[in-house]
Amino acid sequence: MSHLHRLLITQSQFDTWANSTKSRSLYAFGAAMVLLALCCAAAVAIMGPRLVREGSLLWFGTRAEGTVRHTKLEDVGKFKDGAPKYRLRIDYRFVAANGSRHEGSTTRTDVRTPPDLSAGDAIGVYYSSANPTNSVAEHNLRIDVYALALFLPFLGLMGIGWPMFWAWRVSRWRRAAS
Repeated sequence: MSHLHRLLITQSQFDTWANSTKSRSLYAFGAAMVLLALCCAAAVAIMGPRLVREGSLLWFGTRAEGTVRHTKLEDVGKFKDGAPKYRLRIDYRFVAANGSRHEGSTTRTDVRTPPDLSAGDAIGVYYSSANPTNSVAEHNLRIDVYALALFLPFLGLMGIGWPMFWAWRVSRWRRAAS
C-alpha cells in the first residue's frame, strides 16, 4: 500500500488543491471526469459483447473449413502513419460437424493489409457447436480478440475507475469542508 500511496496524491494534498481552486474550475473538472467515464463505459458496452462472442468462439468453439461467398472492402481512411485503413466484410458458408450447412458474415475494421480473398476461397470458421449460426471467420480473429482482451480492462480501469476515484476524493473533501 505504501508504494501505491506514493504514486497517488494524499487526501490532504487533494484538499489543499481543491480549497485553492475556483469552484467553477472544480465543476469543469468534475464534468470532464463524468464525460470521460461515460465515454469509456459506452466503449466497453459497445465492444464488450463482441469480445465475449468472438473470444468464446475462438477459445471454446469448433473450427471448420469454410468457403468465402463474397468479400466487400471499403477504404475508410488512413492510419496515423499514413497507411490506408480498410473495413472488410467476409460472407462465408461452412458445414458444421453434424453435417448442417450454415452461412455467416464477419466484419473487420482497421484492416491494414487486406487479404486477397475471392469467392470460393477456403477460410477458417469458428462456430458454437450448440448453435452453429453463431460463427465468425478466422481472418484477424486472434489479433482482434487479444487486442480487445487487453484494451477493455485498461479502458475500464483508467476510464471509469480513475474518475470514480476522483469522485470519491471530492466527496471526502466536501464532507470535511462541511
